[in-house]
Amino acid sequence: MKIIKTKLLSFMVICFAISASFAQKTTSNGPKVKMDVAARLSILAEDDNKLYFSAVDKDGTAKDDEIFIVVYDKNNRTVVQEHEIDEDYEFSTAFMRGDNVVLTGSRYNKKTKSVDYFQYAFPVMEKRKGKIVRTTVYSVPAEGKKKSVSRILQSPDKQKLAYVTYLKPTKRNEDGYLVDVNVCDLDGNSIQHINGTISGPCPSSGKGFLTNDGVVFMEEHITLDRKMAFRYATFTSNSEVNFVPNADLVKGMFNPYAALLPDQRLLIFGGAENGVCTIILDEEGNVTHSELHEVEIPNQPENVRYEDDYLKDAKMPLKTHQILPLEDGRVLVLAHLYMYSLVSNGRSVMSYHDHKNLYLYLFDNQMNLTEHVTRPYASVNGSTNHEDIPIAFEWHGNTWLLFNGNVANYRGTKNKEWRVTTSLRMDERCLVMGTLDDNLQFNPVIIREPGNKVIFSRGEFFEQLLKVTEDAIYYINNRGHDNSIEEIR
Repeated sequence: MKIIKTKLLSFMVICFAISASFAQKTTSNGPKVKMDVAARLSILAEDDNKLYFSAVDKDGTAKDDEIFIVVYDKNNRTVVQEHEIDEDYEFSTAFMRGDNVVLTGSRYNKKTKSVDYFQYAFPVMEKRKGKIVRTTVYSVPAEGKKKSVSRILQSPDKQKLAYVTYLKPTKRNEDGYLVDVNVCDLDGNSIQHINGTISGPCPSSGKGFLTNDGVVFMEEHITLDRKMAFRYATFTSNSEVNFVPNADLVKGMFNPYAALLPDQRLLIFGGAENGVCTIILDEEGNVTHSELHEVEIPNQPENVRYEDDYLKDAKMPLKTHQILPLEDGRVLVLAHLYMYSLVSNGRSVMSYHDHKNLYLYLFDNQMNLTEHVTRPYASVNGSTNHEDIPIAFEWHGNTWLLFNGNVANYRGTKNKEWRVTTSLRMDERCLVMGTLDDNLQFNPVIIREPGNKVIFSRGEFFEQLLKVTEDAIYYINNRGHDNSIEEIR
């Protein structure tokens, strides 16, 4: 009898685990939001009833466009407030200060010959009235120089801002460029300020990160001999500037992708000639970890053949699209092969984002590579900034993948060829979700079948992840030309 009970209990546990993993359902016909596809999303605040977020659109050249501030009622599934700010005001970032939302931006002021950082605040729950008046909160003198880079960074705990400015000489033969880094609290009180001239060519672009302790990491892109190079600068809490020498980087590293770890160190992941590499910088700018992981990056998974694979002979570089620190200290990295192309038919030019394969890399809390898997995945998106790629997150103690897929690949039948997910065949796209186990084995389930065709549109697709809470997964769904907020529970 005890054996029977044990078997019955084991069976019930298995059934419960299966139902817990695959009982998720998505909503439909959620409230519409005005943001465009591929907007840069940022959660501003959250309480038991509402979700506050900003969405910065991109224009045709992937530069910042208009900005939206959205207040979503989680209980009633409604948008209770939505503010749209025109791109002419040049706002690029937002944060909450009490009941007010504060918009921030920067511009070069020709009259004062300075780079000005400005703000505009208004009650987030009230309809905005009157003219938008920008108030300058910080300026960097730029006499004899011109702006190369300006960034507004926010710390993960949303309690600090950093204004980062790079100014290059107006004279070509003049050596040295100026860097100004001002870290302050949300009221504008300066916590630390670094200003100085650095020898060498001025960076032309780069991402930035601000830690909770006020340290700024900058990934600097520099053009040398007509080639793009990169390096990392750390502006420490002791007002020092440290650069990572090239000798401390893994030789041959390309397409670096960086993210802050929970302990506020910076993890850098990239491809290399013989595999992938990982680098970690501490808050003093020191390299505390640098390793080449010699693993094969196959052009396609074993025993998989893609349909209409016209890129099978093309050299597509590895591109990292997500670094996910897990709650137990491990780190999951997602990457794919990527190619951006422009095609002309004589009348117009079409742009295409081609993605191929999903490379999963799992590291333990000492950054040892414990598992790596290449999964079949392929998508093509045309004439939009949206990129169809799988996203990972943790929820209810599991690690999940969520993405658009071609429904034929997930209906349980074994296809001779793996079908590509494309915006041209809108009636084949479905929403796929499932768990990853410790060996990176994936259990996919279709949670939304392909929607009805929408005339003269790209159909329906998962646009991007918004927020994961204990109760629900909030995401942006696109149908036709409309974006809406949907939930998975």
